[in-house]
Amino acid sequence: MIFSVVGGDMRQVHLMDILLDNGQEVKAIGFEGLENKRIKLYNSLTPDFFDCDVLFLPIPYKNKTGKLNIKQANMIISLEEIEECLEANKPWVVLGKADKEFEELARSKGLNFIDITQEESFAILNAIPTAEGAIQRAMEMTDITIHRSKVLVMGYGRIGKSLSRMLRGIGAKVTVEARKEEDLSWILENGYKPVHLKDLETVLPDQDIIFNTIPHLILDKEKLTKINKRTVIIDVSSYPGGVDFDAAKELGIKTSLDLGLPGIVAPRTSAEIIYKIMMDYLQERMT
Repeated sequence: MIFSVVGGDMRQVHLMDILLDNGQEVKAIGFEGLENKRIKLYNSLTPDFFDCDVLFLPIPYKNKTGKLNIKQANMIISLEEIEECLEANKPWVVLGKADKEFEELARSKGLNFIDITQEESFAILNAIPTAEGAIQRAMEMTDITIHRSKVLVMGYGRIGKSLSRMLRGIGAKVTVEARKEEDLSWILENGYKPVHLKDLETVLPDQDIIFNTIPHLILDKEKLTKINKRTVIIDVSSYPGGVDFDAAKELGIKTSLDLGLPGIVAPRTSAEIIYKIMMDYLQERMT
């Protein structure tokens, strides 16, 4: 198959190497200084670039400005520019975080697409490098060991589960926040201290490190006033995060909003995850 890859981060760089090593043809735009000479690199969008079986857009496909999320080159490409070059009913598109604008484009062009971030297997496996990266960030921002530290994990989804397990393995004293009674029971069964969201303020003053995985505001200014100034907050949820960062700065609390950790701390592993899930999906539907 022929893959045309638009921008992205180091995950896409490694993904292109994996594709080539497995006999695929790769075209790319939005990259600089690529070492792999087998990649056909483009400086502008041309009809030839879109002559492919699969168009791979970034994960997530948009940045904060609404343009394609290109991080490996000083280049700006909009979704409108991509749309102008696409023919009806081709190619397959793989991307992350598809929104209404992209879905409308896909409908109008009759395109098949995979939002890989919506694949359950991706979400589960992607939680591993996210959790490892969150712990790495905590180590960089604190002057204490994770071992025997008091940590709070907010949210017990895929990332929360991986993170809680890893922290406990290091020897941290782990409290986990959740809302559902079922989750609170599993938290207790796994040996963590459970706390319901409504009781969150009762545990905030005691924490050395707080990890947030919930993608909407939880730690507002009122709750932040309950937190010790020595506490470090690591937020690995989706933008804009679950913390009032302006209030935290005003209160002198150290915070870090860490988006896209897999592409930063473990891009090769992340690329292998993407490759397997993408190829399984495509082979099932394209044959």
